[in-house]
Amino acid sequence: MEDRIKNLDYLFHPRSIAFVGATEAIGKWGLIIFNNLISGGYEGKLYPVNPGRASVLGFQAYPSVRDIPNEVDLAVFTVPARQVVATMDDCLARGVKAGVVISAGFKEMGGEYIALEAELLAKARGGGMLLVGPNSQGICCPRHKLYSWMPFFFPPPGNIGVVSQSGNIQNILISGVVNSGFGVAKAVSSGNEVDLRKDDYFEYYAHDPTIEVILSYLEGITDGRRFIERIRAVTKEKPVIILQGGRTQSGVAAATSHTGALAVSDQLFKSVCKQSGITQVWSVDEAGIIATSFLNRPLPRGRRVGIVTGGGGLGVIAADVCTDLGLEVARLSPETLNRISKLMPNWWVPGNPVDLVAGLRFDTISPIIEILMKSGEIDSVMFIFIGPPDIEGTRTPRSDKGIDLGKMWDVMSKQFGNYADALFDLMHGLKIPLYPVTNHKFDENIQDRNRHLVIYSTIDSACRAIGAMVRYHEYREGIKQDNDAIG
Repeated sequence: MEDRIKNLDYLFHPRSIAFVGATEAIGKWGLIIFNNLISGGYEGKLYPVNPGRASVLGFQAYPSVRDIPNEVDLAVFTVPARQVVATMDDCLARGVKAGVVISAGFKEMGGEYIALEAELLAKARGGGMLLVGPNSQGICCPRHKLYSWMPFFFPPPGNIGVVSQSGNIQNILISGVVNSGFGVAKAVSSGNEVDLRKDDYFEYYAHDPTIEVILSYLEGITDGRRFIERIRAVTKEKPVIILQGGRTQSGVAAATSHTGALAVSDQLFKSVCKQSGITQVWSVDEAGIIATSFLNRPLPRGRRVGIVTGGGGLGVIAADVCTDLGLEVARLSPETLNRISKLMPNWWVPGNPVDLVAGLRFDTISPIIEILMKSGEIDSVMFIFIGPPDIEGTRTPRSDKGIDLGKMWDVMSKQFGNYADALFDLMHGLKIPLYPVTNHKFDENIQDRNRHLVIYSTIDSACRAIGAMVRYHEYREGIKQDNDAIG
């Protein structure tokens, strides 16, 4: 890794921050983001820069970056675009290593503003200073309590690295990760990418031991050859999940006005993904689900899926979706079916999907899953446990003459949680991934984040997760992929 990329440490692990444009004016980003740094618990030195104030939120303020008496690793800019450029000389004189330019009003405006952005880059490059943005929402690094960004949002630390050209989409991607029970290692809203580009962050994340999965939203690629060469090196190490914006003519126009991005065609980007081992997703919701699927779960070693279901119709749907995605509903041997039969009622019809014929005993389900995992006949297991709709107001009996059985499902949900640890250990011991599908909500205290397994609310999302992980395994192993669009 070249020294320039190593210097991103100053961006995500700064010992000190100069905040250019810090203020106490309500509604200004200079207040909101500076306050987020304080509220997030940042433990380094904070130096607000505002020539009109003696202090900001209790911190001594300085007229310029040049007036700060100590070393500064990172500068954050919320002043107008021309002031950002004018301030660069002070930053270089103080030896600032990196900058986050929140300010908009550069390339995305067109005309003379393109030259203004070029001037900003020339000054930064001339002094060896790295730049995020401009037109960035900011960055975060939860392990270091660094939340130098716009949203009043403090996600927990985790093992996903996020890069997004859009700040708002970055928030949605991270929300999806957190809602799945996980956290983020680092996140950056890359904006116009005048200096640091998405592939720079990818390379840095590839060498970061705290990051296991990379999740990204992009609106364009500036240098296609450079991007492909670098991303191939990254995907050999870690899965990269990308949501592409600007796939249509309308999207291209919107991307140009948003970040000044040079969008690529949908078909071309699909080809790039296939050649480079990128997992492409098609919606912000799917992005978070697929990214977290790679956490705490081994990769499937093939396309054969074993399906265990609490209802026959659910198994039929799962089999259809698996087949549509190029996965294989595994044919189980007579020996395996015989072992399962011993745990089933007499009216069970042997086969895969393994239909539990409305059986509700978890002490039976767990051994069945173990039989499948040890059979050598499947590469992954999908377990579907769907109860009655859990919609507020619909579980209250409409008459007081019957018995309220609603709590029975709460007990079953708790049972499922109690078996989760055993299934987790079994999965990792045998290296066969498990994909639970349920509409039940579980107590997050059952498992810590290091043992948490994403649980799917729909069969479709679970099947797509299996497909994405199979495709990545095949890429890593150099297995030739056919034309089936799995994942």
